[in-house]
Amino acid sequence: MKKEIILPFPEYDKNDRIRTNVDSEEIPIRPGMLFKLGRPSNLYYEFIYASLHFDRHKLSDLKELLKFRGTEVQVVSILKMKDGSTIAALSRTDDKAFSESIAKLFADVSKSIRAKELLG
Repeated sequence: MKKEIILPFPEYDKNDRIRTNVDSEEIPIRPGMLFKLGRPSNLYYEFIYASLHFDRHKLSDLKELLKFRGTEVQVVSILKMKDGSTIAALSRTDDKAFSESIAKLFADVSKSIRAKELLG
């Protein structure tokens, strides 16, 4: 029987990236943390948005997000919503815009990590 290795801080590895096997509600999200955009949980990204104006979202915006799969992003800022959810503003690590119309992406942190749309 092998002994299990005990990690002192299991939610972080040495590069300060979040591990996805830990419950995401216990993980504190901080500006500067690095993520990678994973695969969409449905046909399109369900918890990653091009803007916070939810009434203005179009199908073309959702299709445009698909080409950013695998892009490394970092947390720029964190927004606490009235319903208690946490929204993170994400920008590319190479300081470029995602496209002409999208400078930052917004992700519901706990749901997008649980759905593996954001990978640590």
